[in-house]
Amino acid sequence: MSLQVSFRVVGLYCYFENLQLPTVGPTSTVKQVMDAIVLAKPAFNYTANAQFVDTMTYDFTSGSTTPYNSTKPVAPGMRALTDNLGNPSLIWQYYRSVTGSIDGTVCEIKLISSGQDSFTTRPLNAYDSYFGGVPANFQVSTYNLTWRLVQIQMTPARQQAFMQAKINKMDLAR
Repeated sequence: MSLQVSFRVVGLYCYFENLQLPTVGPTSTVKQVMDAIVLAKPAFNYTANAQFVDTMTYDFTSGSTTPYNSTKPVAPGMRALTDNLGNPSLIWQYYRSVTGSIDGTVCEIKLISSGQDSFTTRPLNAYDSYFGGVPANFQVSTYNLTWRLVQIQMTPARQQAFMQAKINKMDLAR
């Protein structure tokens, strides 16, 4: 059975609605889902440094789907966004939700987790039950995965710790 995913990268005009991914399922990690998207849609790509996403790229063409809330015409071309540690820092953050229905009423439920686990370990469908979750009578139709590059203030000590974590993960990957 194929997993249906709507995928978006804010700022790149990258939007794939109801994409069928036959090689992954709801319990696959966010990374596994992204790798399946790269195979299905080669215009999208990303680079990661162990557990952290560094860069995302997308070649927007005249045949690309414009994101549903885009208000400006979009010119074709290659787009890229990269994280940056500085003052302020730009860090990739992902959001997950699920669209479906309860007794025929369509709704979207956010899959909330405390903290931002690495995309390499967080299952697409995981949530912390403390925050609610998906009711038993919810009929899933689509998982939604959205990435955005967020600007945050980091102290120099936190920047150093983040960079050290990246270095440590690179060393483990070798």
